[in-house]
Amino acid sequence: MLPKLPLLGAVLASFALNCAATPLTRCLGYPDDAKLAIVNADDVGMHPDLDRAAFRLLDEGKIQDLSLMVPAPHFAAAAAEVRQRHKAVGLHLTLTDEWQEDYGWGAVLPREQVPSLYNPEGRLWGSIEELAAHADIDDVRRELLAQIQKARDAGLTITHLDTHMVFWRIRNDFINLYLSLPKLTGIPVVLQLLWHPVAQQLPLSRGEQLRGNVVADSYIMQYNPEIRPQNLEVRYDGYDFAVRDLPPGLHQFAIHPAEDTPDARQRIGDIMLRLSDFQVWEGPDIHRLMKEKGIQTTDYQRLQALQEAINRQPRNCLNETPAVSR
Repeated sequence: MLPKLPLLGAVLASFALNCAATPLTRCLGYPDDAKLAIVNADDVGMHPDLDRAAFRLLDEGKIQDLSLMVPAPHFAAAAAEVRQRHKAVGLHLTLTDEWQEDYGWGAVLPREQVPSLYNPEGRLWGSIEELAAHADIDDVRRELLAQIQKARDAGLTITHLDTHMVFWRIRNDFINLYLSLPKLTGIPVVLQLLWHPVAQQLPLSRGEQLRGNVVADSYIMQYNPEIRPQNLEVRYDGYDFAVRDLPPGLHQFAIHPAEDTPDARQRIGDIMLRLSDFQVWEGPDIHRLMKEKGIQTTDYQRLQALQEAINRQPRNCLNETPAVSR
């Protein structure tokens, strides 16, 4: 499980200014009580069996978006798949490699340019704690922008930015850099507040929207390998509860699907979680439940267009306060 870090809460609390601001759904042309979802597959480009599962769900219309890991070993192949589909995608900005000897990778930039991002074995650091202890913020900035540029050079249209292992939450300067990327690049970031319940995320997201960042109202990622069924005959029902309780607003589900192969089982330590995610979102039950609850789906292309518009016009629908009825 990812830790709950008080540092992030202290920083973001200062951004929660006026929670009565015009909601994101209205900016996107939906009524105030609309329930919208984006289901996004993370970690694309890391392993072929993960990529095949994500693209299958995308092709079947069962998810709406993907996030590619630019430094990962199969990025080029995944980028080619994206280009074939003429699909805009997100980037899963990556500064750590938790697989190390089993499946290691380095940064996009060579060690000579960003030395603080490399461990003694010549890979990215294995944990966000190690990254926080060693990384120079200028190296971090250079590498993140290099990952974005490499994706653009690969012919990809980028709609959103999120982060592998949610590395941005562990240091104040990481947080400030990450939240500056929308104005710097024109690409929205995902506010990955997964350790907060949805109700607690809403005011933090509203505050960030007021600052001009087009973030979803909540982020739902159920990374809990320790409680997932170890037998695929048992369907995981955690996403069902999340869907049933979803309030009005725009919500992102981050999932980690994988196909079941001997290589994936050997190399990917959390494979049962990934197989479980694929089973849930490939099957009919979760989609039937979303329809019953009146949840519509959208994608990050609309949010990216809104981010570009807001960057051009500081006074916008996200920071307008609705008139108070008397």
